[in-house]
Amino acid sequence: MNRILIRLGAAVLSLGLLTACAQEPAAAPAAQPAGAASYPRTVQVPGKPARQVTIPARPERIAALSADAAEAALELAGPERLIAVPASAANASLSSHAGEMATVATQLPPGTDPDPEQIISLEPDLILVTTRHGGERDAQATLAQAGIPMITIGNNWGTLEEVKQNLTLLGTALGAESRAGELIAELDRRAAGVAEKLGDPARRPSVAILSNQAGRPFINAADVLTSDLVRRAGGDLVADRIGLRATAPVSAEQLIAAGPDAILLIDVTGKGRASFASVMSDPAVAALAAVREGRVKLLPARISYGTGGVRIADGLEEIARWLHPEAMR
Repeated sequence: MNRILIRLGAAVLSLGLLTACAQEPAAAPAAQPAGAASYPRTVQVPGKPARQVTIPARPERIAALSADAAEAALELAGPERLIAVPASAANASLSSHAGEMATVATQLPPGTDPDPEQIISLEPDLILVTTRHGGERDAQATLAQAGIPMITIGNNWGTLEEVKQNLTLLGTALGAESRAGELIAELDRRAAGVAEKLGDPARRPSVAILSNQAGRPFINAADVLTSDLVRRAGGDLVADRIGLRATAPVSAEQLIAAGPDAILLIDVTGKGRASFASVMSDPAVAALAAVREGRVKLLPARISYGTGGVRIADGLEEIARWLHPEAMR
């Protein structure tokens, strides 16, 4: 009898195990990338007129046609999702991520005149265009005909607020909203820290901003990012004083007439102070109080000029320490 009960128990146990195996759920599917489940999505793109862009799936083959958009996209999505960036994005003077940019498969020719056919041949699933660049604006119509989702950034990355707006837009398009929020929070925190330390400065030195992007010194107007950083750092713009409306080549005579309290040199090319020699080595410029008293500062463009990355906070803090060292201690 005991033997029968033992066999019956074993049979019941085996049946239970078989039933459990049959009812066991299938293996869970592989985890999808963050944000992948929220596609397709429609992105509202500001502009005149505003547009709606539908992105069918999480972009994995992103072509960024300008260095500013490439910098932002890399900080939001990483280099592995980028398939094309401008060659200038791998320039350490322009990018805080030059090494990672250099690993992107296609380095587009220098300048802001992309070849639409080349871009289309790469089979991107998202194209990022900054329309302030004439060449990108011209290429936009041809690219649009290819039917590839395209985000057109209509402002010029010219203020901290515009950079934050662009990060929000790209974060939505790339499925990186959380990362965009983190970057914006860091920019806000550091900008607020500078504002708190400076308060309302009793003295706001006038600053001439010179850049070397065209192989010769240019004086920068108020529509570039550096101008916004200078204002936030407690300085005024020589460009405003002389009525400069657009960035333009500068001569020694113009700089002397402007009489800046300080001169900020923005190194876009990586050639350093020597690239400003045609103006700065002029004897009359050397006689300016700003030069005689050492109020000339060189900054790399990667933290101060037309960049879509969070490192512009470094530029803001450096400029504030330069103009108001006592307050920024």
